[in-house]
Amino acid sequence: MLFGSSLAVVAATLIGEVAAHGYVPLLRINGKDVPGWDIAKDPYTTPQPLKVVRPTKNDSGFISDPSSTDITCSIGNSKLPPGPITTTVAAGDTVQVLWNTWPIGHYGPVLNYMAKCPTSDCSTFKGDTGSPWFKIQQDVYANGQWASDTLAKSNFTYSVKIPSKIAPGSYLLRHENLALHAASNLGGAQFYPVCIQLTVTGGGSLNPSGLSFPGTYKATDPGILFNPYQGEAANKAYVPPGGNVYAGLN
Repeated sequence: MLFGSSLAVVAATLIGEVAAHGYVPLLRINGKDVPGWDIAKDPYTTPQPLKVVRPTKNDSGFISDPSSTDITCSIGNSKLPPGPITTTVAAGDTVQVLWNTWPIGHYGPVLNYMAKCPTSDCSTFKGDTGSPWFKIQQDVYANGQWASDTLAKSNFTYSVKIPSKIAPGSYLLRHENLALHAASNLGGAQFYPVCIQLTVTGGGSLNPSGLSFPGTYKATDPGILFNPYQGEAANKAYVPPGGNVYAGLN
């Protein structure tokens, strides 16, 4: 009986872990809701729906290998996006990213990057070659709490400010949760990137770049191979991967 009970506990734990993995079914821009990619419905719809959040494989699992091409946008990133659908946002405005869920205790930073698409839309741009990306925003550890827990306690919502000085045009916004709860072991970090197709209006003339996905992250980076249970001082000293936010964006 004890063996059976133990199996039940393990099974329940595994089910909880699977169910806990999040995705982004909704965006909100200036009070307007924009449908994201809903893995519970969209992969099973024919024809595949056009969404500004790039599709992922029909699960909400994580990426463990930062050298994989999946690290660019999601699991299954090798596929091209469904089309040129986009949503418009003014430079300097905010995109609210609404996750379906995120578990308390999946400690880690929330990181945000952008890449300008080389054509008038992003329909043929995978972003997995060259170094078109630049970091626009990051939240790490503050007031005794990891950014991921702040997101979880904020109705699973995170606000990304679009830089005010970037040139207008078509962009990918790469929004990422990096879970470190198992990252004290090599390969234990869990990456959850999401790519969103945007048309940015207004702005200035800045055209940043310099980062690559894959390429920028290494499994041995101190912000990836990290034990978040070392205590307050270590967490405050944590340095996320991807370098600093690009200077002069706002």
